[in-house]
Amino acid sequence: MISRRAALLAPLALAACAPDRALPSRHARGGEEEGGIGGTGIFGSVAAPGTAPGSVRVNGLTLATWAGTAIESLAHRGEPVQPGDTVAAEAVRDRGRLLATRLAVFHPLVGPLEATADGGLAVLGTRLQGPFEGMAALRPGMTVAVSGLWRGPAVVPTAVRVLEQAPARQAVLRGQLRRTAEGVVVGGTRLLGQGPQDGIAADRFVTVQGVPQASGLMVEAIDERPLGVFAGRIAALSVEGFLAPNRLDPGFHLAGFGLPLDPGSRIRPRAGERQLFLGRYAEGFRVETDLALPADPAARAAALAGPEAEAAIGRWLAQA
Repeated sequence: MISRRAALLAPLALAACAPDRALPSRHARGGEEEGGIGGTGIFGSVAAPGTAPGSVRVNGLTLATWAGTAIESLAHRGEPVQPGDTVAAEAVRDRGRLLATRLAVFHPLVGPLEATADGGLAVLGTRLQGPFEGMAALRPGMTVAVSGLWRGPAVVPTAVRVLEQAPARQAVLRGQLRRTAEGVVVGGTRLLGQGPQDGIAADRFVTVQGVPQASGLMVEAIDERPLGVFAGRIAALSVEGFLAPNRLDPGFHLAGFGLPLDPGSRIRPRAGERQLFLGRYAEGFRVETDLALPADPAARAAALAGPEAEAAIGRWLAQA
């Protein structure tokens, strides 16, 4: 059974945080948050602890944490943010470093594991695209929280945490709502029942909680938030993810989130490839630099620490 304690922060869209009541949380506050226009947003997977106690490495950046950092992570074992977790963060400059004001683990899927016909794994009918670290230890029926990135209707996991050895009676799903001939879906999960999802436009990012069913997720609550959640808070954005073509308009958006790329973005679209996007954020995301990222976690960490990424990140920070 997933606890239903109130949570202060949960990732909504890229490097964004918004209220959510679906998952437990842990918070540390030791003073007023810094913030304001000109902050930095980061969405990506934690490669390793940072260069000093109280820091993490995300997208080639070291983010310092302090007592005033608002943190959300799974509280079932009181764990801090772990390597492999996909996080959404907001940060400000502080004496030559990036100081995280908000740090939240992003879980697109929380629910029971299922076996697929070809020997793979899924949660709520959404495939976990493997192989990935720790996959061999997972068994159908376990309740898991999946960190990872949307790639079409599947999730590419960066970390899978076992919450319970038995199936949960509640599940949580975060992604882009679509309308198909088979019904309303988020990723590979069908949304079941007559509910508030009927009034939500296609391609919107939603957080859904409900009861797992063999054919999908029976919706109990659904939350839709606008994508402009960072308006007035950040100006620079770093995003790890996969591109997808817009359904009705020319151009691209980040798969699973619907965040549109500004038409003036200088990108080299790489279909199906993991990329790092660096740019400016206002009404949309204007990408100034993009880098291809390897699928292997160790190779990806090495690439983000390499000279090409270091130079690109340095230029981006200088303009932030």
